[in-house]
Amino acid sequence: MNLKSMNFDLIKRPVTLITVGSVVVLALLWWVVWMSPQGSKLSTVNSQISTLTLQYNTLEATLTTDKQQSAKVNLYAGYLKMFSIAVPEVPDAGGLTTALATLADSISPALHITSITDDTTVVGTPLGMVPLSLELTGPRQDCFAFLNDLYNPLKMSRLITVASFEPQPASSSTPEDILKTSSQMYTVALVGTAYFDAAIDPGLPGTVPTTTLAPA
Repeated sequence: MNLKSMNFDLIKRPVTLITVGSVVVLALLWWVVWMSPQGSKLSTVNSQISTLTLQYNTLEATLTTDKQQSAKVNLYAGYLKMFSIAVPEVPDAGGLTTALATLADSISPALHITSITDDTTVVGTPLGMVPLSLELTGPRQDCFAFLNDLYNPLKMSRLITVASFEPQPASSSTPEDILKTSSQMYTVALVGTAYFDAAIDPGLPGTVPTTTLAPA
């Protein structure tokens, strides 16, 4: 097309120029008044979304960790409760004597604790100790059942370790096979240790009284 032959008169008309100018001005106003602020708002919103997403991920990770720790706390709480009973804050010789007598009664009415010494203490770290010495009389199988139940937390809640367990027939009859069940009467000398929290000062006297329990 020959530019010389083009008619520019139409373009040069005022109405056309005003119209074109108005369109340009409106486009600039649209950009300045609407598009640019909205673009800035969109950038701000995107930034906020990124921040909130990061916070959400952090909180979700924290929640997962808290759930895991809560499960461990519940598990350990059971252990701590059992330990607080097995190893009390005080020697509690009276409670220990009662627990041992109750254990013997639960095994057999024919089993008796005839003497017990458990009123002295030895403060140590981390646990204090209560030296224990007792004498049992009763059928042989019941004496061995008593030893077994001392280590059963469902039967004996207090923590006790046994250093020696010496059964002797109550009569001078022919010795029996100790692996066989028998109702022959035995006398047992048991030496062991109960425990308490060493952080507590027991304040007990140094003498060691011996308690003799009459057969039921």
